[in-house]
Amino acid sequence: MPAKNAVTWNVVITGFAARGEVEYARLLFERMPCRNVVSWTGMIDGYTRSCRSVEAVALFRRMMAEGVDPSEITVLAVVPAVSNIGRILLGEALHGYCEKKGLLVLDIRVGNSLIDLYAKLGSINNSLKIFHEMLGRRNLVSWTSIISGLAMHGLSTEAVELFAEMRRAGIRPNRVTFLSVLNACNHGGLVEQGVLFFRSMVYEYNLTPEIKHFGCIIDMLGRAGRLCEAEQVISGLPMEVNSVVWRTLLGCCSKYGEVEMGKRAMKKILDIERESGGDFVVVSNMLTELGRFSDAERARKLVDERNAVKFSFSIVMMEAIKKLHGHLIVSGLYNCQYAMSKILRFYAILQPDLALAHKVYGQIEAPTTYLRNIILRGLAQSDAPEDAIAFYKKARGEGMEPDNLTFPFVVKACARISALKEGKQMHNHVLKFGLLSDIFVSNSLIHLYAACGDLCCARSVFHEMLVKDVVSWNSLICGYSQCNRLQEVLKLFRLMHGEGVRADKVTMVKVVSACTRLGDWSMADCLVKYIEDYCIEVDIYLGNTLIDYYGRRGQLQSAEKVFFNMKDRNTVTMNAMITAYSKAGDLVSARRLFEEIPSKDLISWSSMISGYSQASQFSDALELFRQMQRAKVKPDAVVLASVLSACAHLGALDLGKWIHDYVRRHGIEADTILHNSLIDMYAKCGSTKEALQVFRETKEKDTLSWNSIIMGLANNGSEHEALGAFRAMLAEGFRPNEVTFLGVLIACANAELVEEGLGHFESMRSVHGVEPQMKHYGVVVDLLGRAGRLTKALGFIAEMPVAPEPVVYRILLGAARTHGDLGVAEVAAERLRELDGGNGGDYTLMSNAYAGADRWSDAMEVRQRMEDRRVRKLPACSVVDC
Repeated sequence: MPAKNAVTWNVVITGFAARGEVEYARLLFERMPCRNVVSWTGMIDGYTRSCRSVEAVALFRRMMAEGVDPSEITVLAVVPAVSNIGRILLGEALHGYCEKKGLLVLDIRVGNSLIDLYAKLGSINNSLKIFHEMLGRRNLVSWTSIISGLAMHGLSTEAVELFAEMRRAGIRPNRVTFLSVLNACNHGGLVEQGVLFFRSMVYEYNLTPEIKHFGCIIDMLGRAGRLCEAEQVISGLPMEVNSVVWRTLLGCCSKYGEVEMGKRAMKKILDIERESGGDFVVVSNMLTELGRFSDAERARKLVDERNAVKFSFSIVMMEAIKKLHGHLIVSGLYNCQYAMSKILRFYAILQPDLALAHKVYGQIEAPTTYLRNIILRGLAQSDAPEDAIAFYKKARGEGMEPDNLTFPFVVKACARISALKEGKQMHNHVLKFGLLSDIFVSNSLIHLYAACGDLCCARSVFHEMLVKDVVSWNSLICGYSQCNRLQEVLKLFRLMHGEGVRADKVTMVKVVSACTRLGDWSMADCLVKYIEDYCIEVDIYLGNTLIDYYGRRGQLQSAEKVFFNMKDRNTVTMNAMITAYSKAGDLVSARRLFEEIPSKDLISWSSMISGYSQASQFSDALELFRQMQRAKVKPDAVVLASVLSACAHLGALDLGKWIHDYVRRHGIEADTILHNSLIDMYAKCGSTKEALQVFRETKEKDTLSWNSIIMGLANNGSEHEALGAFRAMLAEGFRPNEVTFLGVLIACANAELVEEGLGHFESMRSVHGVEPQMKHYGVVVDLLGRAGRLTKALGFIAEMPVAPEPVVYRILLGAARTHGDLGVAEVAAERLRELDGGNGGDYTLMSNAYAGADRWSDAMEVRQRMEDRRVRKLPACSVVDC
């Protein structure tokens, strides 16, 4: 082709693009020595017509970046693509460009396309603005576009008024215009107006209605409850009635409980579509609501029977294909590759029987790449994907020339078994045969590298792609998600959004999950709005992800809304909702849902047991664990950690020991969390020897491990060992936190190590940057009080940077009573009366302090004051009661 003949290049490129061969057109486009606006427009239009909107928009952006001014034809080519991917900002930029260049005045089609674009992108006000600015230049398309847009946005009255204005302006409506105004009447409940428009269409304008117009009238009458009229319209239709029309009537019957008509509609649907189980379900639900339970059950059984028929049909088809295969062999037509390819496809893909597929393949004398690809696809999807790799190698040895369909199948097989070495060999073959520019091949390579954790290679392939679609972005995002590179997941999503690629439900699962795990609620809120704005389908996977997000955030109502709106649910759905209920403290609903799960998995039991444990319902947690054992479900480390927490709080040492033994006997890999739970259980049950043994066996200790052993030793009379553990913790480079220091201070208080305790307290803020909390101040007061240094304790309280809580003075009052210091006791009692005047225990302590000093009259006075104020001493409770 002549290098300088741009016209010739443009004709060829436009020809290929118009026929849908956009890959070859793009290849020529990239090789073109000198491109002009026609070249760019032809290529963009080819992508738009091939429903490859992302590529069309990307190429338009590149055109602008290279300084080529789009023409009005370019704008008309790219507007549908912008509409398809929902890029409102790009639409506004296009609008601005058209105004600046005068394209709105130059070509009325530009204005019409922008009206339609804004309407579809949700900005009806902008559509109206452009429409009103076109005064004197409007044509039929202008009016139809704005009426359609108003109807789409539920502005029925406005649409009807504009339709009337259009007729007054002498513009003759066509079928599309009438369909738009009928839709407006339908959504606005303007039944009589809609019927008049329909009659006007037929009798005034002599336009023959199509099935869409009749469907609109039927839906309009049905929504208004005029079901008999709707059925009469159907019976009088001048054309063949499709299942859509009958299904419209069925939906209206369901709304108004018209069972008999609904059954007639269902029968008609089944005459047209042999597989329509969903319509049986609609009728069954209608019968149930009317209390006709036996009829409802029969309808549901019909669904099962039809599924059985469908299965039987598959068996019959298999037998028929086998007979056809035999006939081809007997008649000597087994070398007819067209016929054999159909049989091969059936055996390899549609009703997989790979042994038969190989047999058929072996009967073909000179199999083509197309036939080999069929086998490769079947093997790649089978339970033995490694056979696909072996088959490819054998085929290459036989001289096979792979194409752009070969590699996605083989690379997928490599990804399924994490065969990175073989996958890289496929990558080399892709380069050798020059197929990397094919988007399906590139996407399969990204998926391979991402699945194998080689994100560097995945990103390299991604960046080499000239054109990326949503699958390209999803493959890379999934790889980063799998490797827990969550910040990069969100960064990729932002880049994807900036490139104008609209995310789908797969994208949303990964990015919402990343936000949930990162606790990035602000970003998650934006993603939820994105899902709503772009009407992304919430399937079972995205639904589960959203329930998990709302549950972790504590937004129970939102989680319930997603849950109850989901058409399909699985065990993962139920488990996520149980966790949401548990986190919100609604364990009654959580348990009810738990009991509804037909096949409970480990996560189901774990979620419910953890819920009870976190809500301090430890007895319920242990009882459910026993049920789990009876159900013969093997617990994992997460379940056992929750049960051990319950054992620790209930003092159930025997069960705790049994769990420890269970871990050893069943070879359960005890991670740091499980080890910490064992340490905590033994320590709280008073078995410090066992706690220390588990602590020493813990290979990967964390701060919680050290805290558990320090606190356990401090509370069980091993104060010096606790302080030794603290020194060892610091020596090993662990950073103590507020819990660590609480254990250290308790150890010092119990051992009456005043100076050491005060030194540790001072080091909290000055050395370790840990801000003391009220409980730390309370333990220091206890430390000084036990040592009889009450005046210092009183001064310590006075110097506290925060207002002391009653518990601090209560500790001081107890110490003063023990040491007989009535002066300090009276000060503490007075402060307690100011802070917490109704506590009977404080009066009792003060009374006992006076009695211990033989000041009986003062003791009696305190008791009398207690009775006068009707203060009662709360009864004590034992550990068992708690």
